[in-house]
Amino acid sequence: MFDRSDYLMRLLRQLVDFIARIAGYNRRGEHDKALAEAARAWDDLLDVPRELVDVTDTPTLASMLREPQMMRAAAQILIEEGKAFAGKSDPMTAALRYRKALELYIEARAIAPEADDDNVMFELSRDVGANLDPRYVDRD
Repeated sequence: MFDRSDYLMRLLRQLVDFIARIAGYNRRGEHDKALAEAARAWDDLLDVPRELVDVTDTPTLASMLREPQMMRAAAQILIEEGKAFAGKSDPMTAALRYRKALELYIEARAIAPEADDDNVMFELSRDVGANLDPRYVDRD
């Protein structure tokens, strides 16, 4: 019998390993390797072709990822991609990655809030600021 929660936990552990490798490449300044590893994570584990990530709006991407934990993992990959692009002196592409990561965190939090969401979202908001899609801006 198929246990979805077991499958999801194994997949998340693999994603954590990918994210750690990507972060390691970024720390060593190997940004092209970080981006290549990130693309592999999208294709192999998240089952979302990397080419679609940039052309898909965030609500659609979130629905493709289905689970809040997968949205958060995808957001972490986007954060590392943003760091890689920043390291390659491409701040515009970095900002786009950070923005999509923040939007994915907002989507995940709307479904199943976690204690660390606010901290991560605060840190990302420093990089995203005015570029956030209006649907994610608190209108209070």
